[in-house]
Amino acid sequence: MVTGWKKPGTYRTYLQKQYRGLIENVEGGSFRISTTGQYRVTESFRKLVEWPKFRQHVTQVRPVGGDYYYGSSSVLIYDFLMPLTHETSLRTTLDALFFKETLLVKLRTINSTNLEAHFSRLTSESDDDYFSRVLSFIEARFVGYSISHVDGRFRSVGILDYDDAAALYKRGRRYLIDETTAVTRFIFPYETNEEVKTIRFLFQQLFVKSMIQLVEGEGQIWMLENGPERLVHIWRAPSVCEGESDEEEE
Repeated sequence: MVTGWKKPGTYRTYLQKQYRGLIENVEGGSFRISTTGQYRVTESFRKLVEWPKFRQHVTQVRPVGGDYYYGSSSVLIYDFLMPLTHETSLRTTLDALFFKETLLVKLRTINSTNLEAHFSRLTSESDDDYFSRVLSFIEARFVGYSISHVDGRFRSVGILDYDDAAALYKRGRRYLIDETTAVTRFIFPYETNEEVKTIRFLFQQLFVKSMIQLVEGEGQIWMLENGPERLVHIWRAPSVCEGESDEEEE
């Protein structure tokens, strides 16, 4: 038999206990196992269609907390802050980078000298083999991201007194801005300093450039970095008109 079970009682035990609710009599009625009966899978089976979940359900060995293997690693974390209005476009842009075709297009646009500084070409290595090796590095480390929402309040200009702030409102501009920010977090475990340099390089080339292009038009874009160093990266948009002041807008 496929299962490898030798004791007849094993079949009855599994069918009566583990499979109850997952299969049912075609003719309806109470659940009884017989050699002449006809059975079908119920809708409840949908939650167990993945093999690991099904195996965990039917096995007699139930995993407990002590069965987990503990490990630790250094970690590099990036938090990218942007207005919530960009979240839908952000998800679309980042999700595209989960696909091989998109990643290959972006990898091929990276300056070859810069890329080879992190991934040296092997002797007689073809382009396909080379980029396949780079993709393997990405596959093992760039797994996903999370997005959380935070509420904040910001000044739109320099510090004003009440009268100047009121005058700003009269001109149709806000002094204090309430804004919900989408914080996109990326977490990358790493082992060596060389590895973290490569992660930084690829994150800049594959993710940061795409996000900066996405939110073009914002006054400032912030990204926090926590790892071997704690940094804040800030991209500031150039003034539309150099030297422009509030008085000139009146």
